[in-house]
Amino acid sequence: MKIHFSVAVALAAAVLFPAAGIAAPSAVRNAVLFYAIDRNGDGAIDRSEADAIRVVIFAVLDVNGDGRVTQEEAGAVLLPPKAGEKEQNAQKTAKKRQDLLVKFDLAKPEGVPKDEFVDRDAAIFVKADKNKDGKVDRTEFTVLVGGFGGLLP
Repeated sequence: MKIHFSVAVALAAAVLFPAAGIAAPSAVRNAVLFYAIDRNGDGAIDRSEADAIRVVIFAVLDVNGDGRVTQEEAGAVLLPPKAGEKEQNAQKTAKKRQDLLVKFDLAKPEGVPKDEFVDRDAAIFVKADKNKDGKVDRTEFTVLVGGFGGLLP
């Protein structure tokens, strides 16, 4: 099953960024996301497919295209400020935004360069690949997404 790569971008953003979440049960969301990332349609996500989706996610986060994701860029994409939001709610949103930046290791004052962002999750991929076949199957992916709060392999 092949799904256009731009759909993968939207789906990855929805999983990574809860503010942009898909209004569907997590099992459905996870299945659709899995098949979107599995670009060759072999029923598993290999390392190159996992790396490719991280490249796309980086491009979404790097708003100004300078090759580095700053806290401001990532924060605005992860949890955009709401126009007309009351001060108390704005403070809660800002706290959630900062928590997400920390969770995704994007709270660095100097920002995160593309190569670091793309290479950072090798250990997560290896950990997700329980049967050590070099691929993450749908079951492994579901466990990964649930266990890491939406982080991709």
